[in-house]
Amino acid sequence: MRIFFVLFIGSISFLYADCGWCEETSPLIWESSYTKTTPTIDGKMEKAWEQAKPFAVVVREAMGGDNPAEVVLRALHTDDTLYVMAQWYDATKSDMRDPYIWNADKKEYERPSKPDDQFALEFPLSGNFDIRMITLTHEYSADVWHWKAGRGNPVGWVDDKRHIISQKPVQGGVEYSMGGHGIVYIARLMDEGTSSYFLKPKPASFEGHVVDSFEQRQPAGSVADVRGKGTHDGKGWTLEMSRKLNTGHNDDAVIDPNKDNVCAIAVLNDELYWDHSTSAEITLRFVNNMKK
Repeated sequence: MRIFFVLFIGSISFLYADCGWCEETSPLIWESSYTKTTPTIDGKMEKAWEQAKPFAVVVREAMGGDNPAEVVLRALHTDDTLYVMAQWYDATKSDMRDPYIWNADKKEYERPSKPDDQFALEFPLSGNFDIRMITLTHEYSADVWHWKAGRGNPVGWVDDKRHIISQKPVQGGVEYSMGGHGIVYIARLMDEGTSSYFLKPKPASFEGHVVDSFEQRQPAGSVADVRGKGTHDGKGWTLEMSRKLNTGHNDDAVIDPNKDNVCAIAVLNDELYWDHSTSAEITLRFVNNMKK
């Protein structure tokens, strides 16, 4: 029997098996190349990315590990900033989350659940990191860059979040029972500051058959550490993200170009909660660090 372990990342859960497919692609070494020409964060492939070595990562469904799909990653860095590109197939562009839908019979708007496409990149932050995310023996926190096509993407921002895993109650944590063997508490927290979007009130009168339920704004504080923009070409997403290697905020992981950095990714294509795909553990390695 294969045992699976889950970490919820907002609506995302990083999941790994203790045997099987996670061993098929191990080890995963993702290289970041030094650059003096920085890319524009606009979701478009440009000349600066020619310096970056493409790295294909297999992601699989969190529940069951089926339906493998490929995500192509690239990474560049300067003396103080990491730039990331992710590309993946997705035939359907979903860039609204839970929009208001006009009900002609009731003459009012309803807000049924509808996912927007999402991507997440996670780095260990503190504690005894374990890729078996739900654990009765390890306690740690993680830094997560959570891109959302229908929320922060229109204004070019990514949610900067922090997650805490503990066997003791934590503020904002949700309790998960381990079948009588123990309890794990998981807190999924936005970093300090003002996010790049907020929920709009339901329109009082007709404004169109489908109305976005979120409005964008300029973010501030630690939650505004990650820039990000994705574009969809009819076949899939090209996403660019960037962040300072060291933001100076204690709710962010310090990414050290002088050592290997552990990370993992997750992708949601028209999916929510359990229905998404995740990678195994990835090692981000900085190369060509010398200035040219």
